[in-house]
Amino acid sequence: MINTKLTFNQQAFFPSTIPLKISDTQIKKHMRDQRVRQLKDIRCSLYLRFNAERTGGTWWFYRYEDGKQFPYRVGKYPATQAKDIMALISATSVLIANEKDIECNRFETVDQLIQWHVQRQFKLNRSSKARLQNLKCMSDLHLTSIFHGQPISTLDYQTLDRELIQPMFEQGYSVSYVRAHFNLIKSAFTASKKLKHLTVNPISEVKFKDFFPETFSVTQAQVKGCRLNNDQLLAVLTAAEQQPPPQRLLLMMILAHGSRIGETRKAKWKNISFIEKCWLIPRDDTKNKQSIVYPLTDDMVELLRSYREWQNKRGYSSDSVFPVSKHSHKPIYGAKASEWIRIIARKEWSAHDLRKRARTIWAELGIDYIVGEALLNHARDKLDQAYIHTHMEKQKREALEAYHYWLKNSWCNCFTPVSTDF
Repeated sequence: MINTKLTFNQQAFFPSTIPLKISDTQIKKHMRDQRVRQLKDIRCSLYLRFNAERTGGTWWFYRYEDGKQFPYRVGKYPATQAKDIMALISATSVLIANEKDIECNRFETVDQLIQWHVQRQFKLNRSSKARLQNLKCMSDLHLTSIFHGQPISTLDYQTLDRELIQPMFEQGYSVSYVRAHFNLIKSAFTASKKLKHLTVNPISEVKFKDFFPETFSVTQAQVKGCRLNNDQLLAVLTAAEQQPPPQRLLLMMILAHGSRIGETRKAKWKNISFIEKCWLIPRDDTKNKQSIVYPLTDDMVELLRSYREWQNKRGYSSDSVFPVSKHSHKPIYGAKASEWIRIIARKEWSAHDLRKRARTIWAELGIDYIVGEALLNHARDKLDQAYIHTHMEKQKREALEAYHYWLKNSWCNCFTPVSTDF
């Protein structure tokens, strides 16, 4: 008798399509099984077809009409999780009923969506250069790293609060700064949904005020008092002296003149005259589109001269006082300037607090209110403008000389020239 051993191919009778109620647990279970090509949901004509690498798959929704089959690709896994797919199918069914085009989500993760949105804003070129650079900085410094690999469908109120809102507040960022990041994410999702790059916007109903108690006023929180008092200035000036020359000079120019950080970082050597002892900020670089001339005291001229020599010794060829790099004519971005100040402040106050403190000291020194307003470059009515044009320049110089004398009494080294050996 011949002993014959029969071997059966067990895969021959194994179904490549598994009908079940699709869940994330079931997906992970069957994804590892090479014999399974796809899962079919028993609730509707929904399929999850695995990719060749078994790292994810594509969601397909089928519609049947007059004996014909119409497939719709509605998303990718794991970008769209099983717990979110039924909501997506409901939205897709509405679009089909209204005879509208169905598009698969163009983006899988939140960081991909944010990068696309920022790049699109640059291409549209409808915002100012400063605004575009701020968007890029917020994306590069915070959002793309915070939400790297975060599936779009999983972004919700809890995730935003846990990953973005609370951590940024804990790190000492202001309400307005945190709000700007939230608004960037909201804008990215809204634009993507409108352009049909997303089928569903998971954060369409989330508002910034939702992250605070009902009695909390976001508007009032942004209008806060000065977090820097006179007694703290000694520590500020001492800390500034230990910083690299660009960081130190940025803080000193803001504190010494009460200028805005956004206007100060754009300072150019061609607008600084050591002969006439003045610093011009042209209207295109100011917040209110009104140019301003700051008188330079002898101490400030000496500090600026030494800083210019320091730059020349190190091969700087830029006209910018605070260039991005040695040979770049572009000034540092707003986010970088704020970061420089934040390091000195240890996140306890901002550049705007330096401006507020200067204004308070001017009042304590008896400097005229209108002179203070002129130095702050606040918007003025026609009567004020006429008065300022006729009488103000001499008074501004006298005010800053008195103020700089006060600063030197607080810390005698605050205007010490920059050492070329630093």
